Amino acid sequence: MGFMDKFRKKKPVQTEKGETGGSGPKTSEYTPGGSPVYRYEDHQDEGFRPPLDIGVYAKLVEQHFNELFPDRGSFVYHEIVSDLVHIDVHILCPAPDQDFYVLYTTGMSDLPMTLPDEISDKEDLKYGELYMLLPGDWNLGDDLSNPQDLPYTFYWPVNLMQFLARFPHEYKTWLSFGHTIPNGADYTPVCEGVDFGGVVLDWHGDKIGRVETPDGHDILCYMVIPAYKEEIEYKLKYGMEGLQERFHEGNLPLVLDVHRPNLCADFTEVLD
Repeated sequence: MGFMDKFRKKKPVQTEKGETGGSGPKTSEYTPGGSPVYRYEDHQDEGFRPPLDIGVYAKLVEQHFNELFPDRGSFVYHEIVSDLVHIDVHILCPAPDQDFYVLYTTGMSDLPMTLPDEISDKEDLKYGELYMLLPGDWNLGDDLSNPQDLPYTFYWPVNLMQFLARFPHEYKTWLSFGHTIPNGADYTPVCEGVDFGGVVLDWHGDKIGRVETPDGHDILCYMVIPAYKEEIEYKLKYGMEGLQERFHEGNLPLVLDVHRPNLCADFTEVLD
């Protein structure tokens, strides 16, 4: 069972470097690379909590991605029933000169994330959204599609982004650059036939990675990189800088390739 199944059933989840403050989980564990580990134990079910605000910064986030990737067709997978925050996944269709889809979330930034007190610049990190790039031949349907009609082999990136965008609010924690989330203790594949066992969050600078807001609550946009078990554990051992070196050396594609090689396949150390 992976983290997405656990989340739907409100079971424990574990992240690396998923720091939290306030009433969130505590830690005394650290990875060999120096990042804190948090284990999200069962928490009290607070029942259904309808969102107090919906789409607080949605128009700004939409404008941001439309300006970066102009003249594309678009549609949205709206969340039908929302607990705490309303997460939509927006789809920008391939363009003739850029044959890839752009997926991004809105709603994650409707609420601030919960950062630990020891983070000095936490006010700059409280608001986030996510994005991914998928190849142009990926089947994401269209604006009339029912997601239940799509094979899960194509829909899983949408489901993954919905889960990740809700996660910090559900567990009173945060997500940021360099954070890794394994899909359960056994790194369960994110989808049948796809060997990625979790994700790494990357940040590619202010141009794509920051949405300025009139109230000063700038939103940081993180790229979701599905990753293999060995890549995640390499990051735990050597930090994000070490993993980025591997990604650079192996020419990690920005557009998702489910058949890409494991860039840390030679990492065989067993982490405690």
